[in-house]
Amino acid sequence: MVNDDVLIKTARNRGFKRTWPDQVNRMKARILWVKLGFPGIGNDHFDLVPFSSIKPGNLFIYDKDLERGFGFGDEAPVMYRHLGDKVKVEGIGKGADSRRDPSRTKIRWKDILEMPEIGENELVLRVNPNPTLNGGSAYYYFYKSYRDFRD
Repeated sequence: MVNDDVLIKTARNRGFKRTWPDQVNRMKARILWVKLGFPGIGNDHFDLVPFSSIKPGNLFIYDKDLERGFGFGDEAPVMYRHLGDKVKVEGIGKGADSRRDPSRTKIRWKDILEMPEIGENELVLRVNPNPTLNGGSAYYYFYKSYRDFRD
């Protein structure tokens, strides 16, 4: 679950001792932007963790601007399923990839790709729910929603 306490603790642990309020506000704004591309998935459906804690089989959302908190609408965040040395694209969030740089649109939903270059200490959003066909948390996103929200 991502809430203010988690963001404050993360900001302080990552070296923002005096400027943590600004960092928390930037991260909150960026997480809100990320959630727009994954309807039905909210703060209670994911955890903010370093990439090193992602294990094979986990779902995670990678956004290169998550910690920096800027780049709104630039490169779309992507939800991946960790498959060991590869990843499967489970969803693509909101972003202007197709207008700004058409070469980025080469990835599609359900593609299996090489593991992206993500630092072990870089923050990602680990997606926790695994809904069933009968419902459950984040059911709407996984069974009803369109999976590519790029502009």
